[in-house]
Amino acid sequence: MSWFEEWFDSPLYEQLYSNRNEVEAALLADLIEKNIPRFRYPQILDLGCGRGRHSITLALRGYRVAGVDLSEEAIKLAKQRAREKGAEVDFIIGDMRDSLNLRFDAIVNLFTTFGYFADDSENEKVISNASSMLKPEGLLMIDFFNSKVVVEKLVPGDAGSFKNLNFHITRYIKDGMVFKKILFEGPQNTKPVQYIERVKLYDLDWFREVYKNHHLELISVYGNYEGDPFDTETSPRLIMLCRKTGQPE
Repeated sequence: MSWFEEWFDSPLYEQLYSNRNEVEAALLADLIEKNIPRFRYPQILDLGCGRGRHSITLALRGYRVAGVDLSEEAIKLAKQRAREKGAEVDFIIGDMRDSLNLRFDAIVNLFTTFGYFADDSENEKVISNASSMLKPEGLLMIDFFNSKVVVEKLVPGDAGSFKNLNFHITRYIKDGMVFKKILFEGPQNTKPVQYIERVKLYDLDWFREVYKNHHLELISVYGNYEGDPFDTETSPRLIMLCRKTGQPE
């Protein structure tokens, strides 16, 4: 089992990240609406949708949304949340590297839901697959971190607790990847439990080459959720907008 299958299906994942920044989520939705207006791109796929936070937000803003994720637990929770909020989203269990045999006006891959595979070719498959599912002139937005800033400002570790459960986080760089080890200890566990997150450190040049290989034209690059221009030295995010060009794959 891969690290992301094990970790993302764990109930501890939901507890650790239960207080994610909703202001950032709203800003990102605004940025999507600005660059992917729903009257021109009504049908959108959230590739790697997780527990549906962004999918549901976009559906409530008027898009026709499908969300795909490998985690059965995530999809189960996403469906539950969509029902609770009255949002219509087609949530699907699936691998980001595999085609749904559907075509979309736009595809989004958000909040660093990319670079999970150790092999570069497997990560490239995600982009190749996204391109294959786009209609002609369709748009792809990938929201990744700025690898240079991640490396230079890496916090080696921190700790905290919730519901009588302590956690210790260790971060380090190795083999072109950023690793995050999360150790849980406390009454809920008879023994310590550890999970690992691992993401490849890709830069804009790497993405440019991959986009060219898969009929994608890079048209805009932002450095944060407010939509400011990307700066390699200072921007926290690397948010890329591409248009599908050329012949369908």
